[in-house]
Order: sequence, then structure tokens, then C-alpha cells
Amino acid sequence: MKTLDRILIIVGVSIAVFTVTMIVTFYVCGSIPDTLCTCFYSAFGGECGVMGLIQIIKEKYGRKKKDGEHNGN
Repeated sequence: MKTLDRILIIVGVSIAVFTVTMIVTFYVCGSIPDTLCTCFYSAFGGECGVMGLIQIIKEKYGRKKKDGEHNGN
């Protein structure tokens, strides 16, 4: 299993746990900490965006490298 796949699993589980926790908090208190939710989802959104860029760059440069090998370069 690749590292990015492991991180995506951790991110998914973290988001699920956080969401359930916020639902319980809302049920008990009647509201949730909006700033915490905003920061949490912003951080994980940024993390997933960076991982997406890493994947795109790997595929782009990996494909060029493979093309160069097939052309005899």
C-alpha cells in the first residue's frame, strides 16, 4: 500500500470521527464550534489538495521518463 493511500485512509477516518463528534456535540450542547469546524476542514482540504498535486506531478514526470526510455533516450 502506497503512502498517499495510507494518508487518504487516515484522512477519511479522521473526517468521519470528527463529523460524528460534532453531531454528538450539537445534540448535547445545541451548537458546534464553528471556528474549529472551519479550521479542521480547511486543514484536511489543503492536505488532500497537496496530495493531489503530488500525484499529478508524479504521473506527469513519470510518464515523461517512461516515454524517454521507450524512445531510446
